[in-house]
Amino acid sequence: MKTDPSYIGFPPLPGKERIVESLAHDPPDVRWKVVRDLFRINDVEDRRELIEMLQPHLFGATDFRIRHRIMMGLWALHDSSPKGDYLLVKGKGAFKPSELESSKGFPDNTEAMASKSGFFPIVDFHIHPKAHDLQFFSDMREAGLTHGVILATDTDPSDLDRPEIRAKLEMDYSKSSRARTIPFEKMVNQIRASLYSTTHVVNRDVADWVADYPDILIGFGSVNLSRSRDYVEEKLEEIGRLQLRGIKLLPYSQFFNPAENPNMELLFQYCAKTQSIILSHCGCGPGPFELPELSREAHPSLWEPLLKKYADVPVVFAHFGAYSTYIPGIWLHEVLQLGKKYRNVYADLAAVDWLLEREIVVKEIRRTIGFDRVLFATDYPLPKTAGVSLTYLVGALKANTMLTEKEKRKVLGLNASSLLAIG
Repeated sequence: MKTDPSYIGFPPLPGKERIVESLAHDPPDVRWKVVRDLFRINDVEDRRELIEMLQPHLFGATDFRIRHRIMMGLWALHDSSPKGDYLLVKGKGAFKPSELESSKGFPDNTEAMASKSGFFPIVDFHIHPKAHDLQFFSDMREAGLTHGVILATDTDPSDLDRPEIRAKLEMDYSKSSRARTIPFEKMVNQIRASLYSTTHVVNRDVADWVADYPDILIGFGSVNLSRSRDYVEEKLEEIGRLQLRGIKLLPYSQFFNPAENPNMELLFQYCAKTQSIILSHCGCGPGPFELPELSREAHPSLWEPLLKKYADVPVVFAHFGAYSTYIPGIWLHEVLQLGKKYRNVYADLAAVDWLLEREIVVKEIRRTIGFDRVLFATDYPLPKTAGVSLTYLVGALKANTMLTEKEKRKVLGLNASSLLAIG
């Protein structure tokens, strides 16, 4: 099959039969590996033939995870988005054609991005790798990002079949205003769909991306702490074996209370031993979890006993505790107060970049957590769904008139570089 000339240095594409075999019969937890290859297919006829070969398997798949994977493959094969102005070099990232023509070898991507940005480094601390590689790295390069932290998400719809989780959800949901108009069973179906989307990312996916771009990407795995101790130990061993640098948690959709869950001690012991970083969703969740009653497990105060006990384990509260459609800034105050008390507390700006446009918030950050522990983050590719680019987000922070130049540099990348030990 013909390979798109926008991709340079990649291995030959597998044959059509091998692609179909992998998508239809690989273990269910293999997600993005083959799908990423499909974006490199250049010939329209090859794409059309693969679509025809895959469609019968979509209707015949009994495991919903395999069905989702085949849907992802079909999505990739139907993709006709313009390739843009960049070429993608395996292991290096995105470059303008003129940069490759003028270079004897492949230039260093991080140096090229730093030269473009004038700020070195710039680190996006919160990325969900749900776009194809050429788009993803082109967006990073256009914005001048030098590094990105990409995140796994260990959530599973079958958790909703556990009686204790279902009972708690029903009780919490009964306290919401939505319960008067939408039956609980309908809400459960919405939650179930949200827990395993076509863009769900597992630890192995993250490790594959990092292996392909080790100078640009830092990977965080994920473990569902509501599961058994054996399950958690197995996932932590996997995260260590894959050399992922941190652990992403979603208490609201992994259905655990950080103050009560017995696996939290195991997690903190692992992180203390391996010098790993915890990044936990904090605030309301997306979709059905926009209801505050369904996101109470993501309240930052639930972490305080372990923050105090494990003072050397960094904990990053994603979204600054402020994300909520119905109550913007919902738990911002609580995160700021924790940051004031505990030096191992950090906060990222994913999906809440508006916080730094509020003078009162900027003053409170300086008075409490300080700008040494605030991390630039975008929740990519979420901003793109609202027509907001990475370039805009970086530019807006650089142009912020309420932050000093030193504070901007810290937030954009110096804080993350220190935390991640980026040279």
